[in-house]
Amino acid sequence: MKALGWRGCWRIARRDLHRGFRGLRLLFICLFLGVATLATIGGLTAAITGEIASKGQVLLGGDVEVAMSQREAGAAEKAAFRREGALSETIRLRAMAQRVGQGAGNGPSAVLTELKGVDGAYPLYGALTLKGGRAGPMRADELVIGQALADRLDVKPGDGLRYGAAAFRIRGIIADEPDRVGEGFTLGPVALTSMEGIRRTGLIQPGSLYESKYRIRLSAGGNAGAAAERLKRAFPSAGFEIKDRDGAAPGTSRFLERMGQFLSLIGLAALAIAGIGVSNGVASYLAIKRNGIATLKILGASSADIARIYLMQIGAVALLAIGCGLAAGVVLPLGLVTAMRDILPVQPGFAVAIWPLVTSALYGLLIAFIFTVPPLARARTL
Repeated sequence: MKALGWRGCWRIARRDLHRGFRGLRLLFICLFLGVATLATIGGLTAAITGEIASKGQVLLGGDVEVAMSQREAGAAEKAAFRREGALSETIRLRAMAQRVGQGAGNGPSAVLTELKGVDGAYPLYGALTLKGGRAGPMRADELVIGQALADRLDVKPGDGLRYGAAAFRIRGIIADEPDRVGEGFTLGPVALTSMEGIRRTGLIQPGSLYESKYRIRLSAGGNAGAAAERLKRAFPSAGFEIKDRDGAAPGTSRFLERMGQFLSLIGLAALAIAGIGVSNGVASYLAIKRNGIATLKILGASSADIARIYLMQIGAVALLAIGCGLAAGVVLPLGLVTAMRDILPVQPGFAVAIWPLVTSALYGLLIAFIFTVPPLARARTL
């Protein structure tokens, strides 16, 4: 019998595989689960971080943000901000919200919250929306609150809340606060009022713990990085914290990237463990094919021919498993985003992240190769 060559080996492998695919199911399942897990983790992480990067202006609340603690910007500083573009000012502090004008209700009478005062230009990007429509301008004696605060205090629109020395009427429940992610970590549920309203509370005093933020919307084509650098040079010792739209939520981005790396490490460990199943599955399959291997050798097939035949079979099943795993890795992130809609900081749309799919496929091929070579090497000597 002459050497079969690659084409002859493929004809034999294809016919034998058509009859005996059942023996390679364990190989298929292990590779499919490992690759699908890795691709899903990478795809979900890439989708969320990509959405944060693409919506930097909305999440930050402007093209450039200047933040300062325990003080407000002076006239010269505000003038410099306005020279760069349209300006919006906010003040945020932690304060106790207390129910007024009602009975005990089902919740506590007071709770620690994040009270935020906004001016008439807020938000520069996006829209503050309530359940039922846009918020619109707020009067000094009214505020809007998050659903979490409404649940904690058992209040609803039309009820009253007190902050410091001022009483407010709840105008509505917040459906979307566009710069919520850019605000970073908060200790309590949120409430928004006007700048006049937050000053009515009497909580903005020397020594009070509050943060002032000034968001700037640049003109079309403006360079956010250059604007930030100009402000740093203009006020080198002012103690500003300046961010631009490319780093709108650095804390959230870092957390998601590190969480993605951690989960990817878990996925790689799972794929490596799946490799043990791959090795066992291939060894069992080749043991079943012992008589067929002996027959081929009797007919004159060389050890190299035997290795090529079963390498093609195993490779075909491995490629099919990896392909199915990648397809699952494209679809599953969309389902996870839908299922975790209330948990995720942003709501990414459907997008195919190429790099996580490529790396998942490469790792799958590497695991398949590493864990199938030893059983194939043994099969050549049968």
